[in-house]
Amino acid sequence: MLSENWTKSTPSPKNIVLAALVLMGAIAIYNRVVAPHANYLLAAQRYESVAGKLTKKNRAIIDNVKIKKKKLEGLEEKLEQMRTNLFEPIEAKEFFSDIEVMSEGANCTIYSLDVSQTRSALKAERSGARGYITANHAKLSVVGSYRNIVALMNKLQGSPRQVWIDSVSIKPISDSSEQLKCDISIVIYTTEEKGTVL
Repeated sequence: MLSENWTKSTPSPKNIVLAALVLMGAIAIYNRVVAPHANYLLAAQRYESVAGKLTKKNRAIIDNVKIKKKKLEGLEEKLEQMRTNLFEPIEAKEFFSDIEVMSEGANCTIYSLDVSQTRSALKAERSGARGYITANHAKLSVVGSYRNIVALMNKLQGSPRQVWIDSVSIKPISDSSEQLKCDISIVIYTTEEKGTVL
């Protein structure tokens, strides 16, 4: 009786083949119908995630560009404001040639005047700048009273352009005289466009 139940419970080869065919058919249908859609949905989720990240990066880059553009505009405004304080080369020559007239107007006598230039900017081709900024140094020695020397320094700095007085050294000529010898170090800056030859 046990052997009869055993033989009845074991599947027949037809059932095994049929089950195998059904299983193979289910796998084929899954591979043909379900798997492509599942892969498509997975790819769409990944694409959405990557697209979201790229959108955030794009927004961050656009914001960063806007900030840098505002900074650049601010720096350009400052440069233009500074340029108004700088001499043109012709104005610098006129300024240095007028020092003698200013000294005489302040009742000071010029003892010596030495002028030199220092190019203080990189070459325009490398830096992308429109030109050069040149520092023009002058060492002026005058003789006069204290009040006259102060009047001369006020005249020097009374120019519409910026004049820097780097150093001042005042010494008496003698113990009995009110006359003083004053050494003044002056710096003015000139702008020169590309192609301008010194």
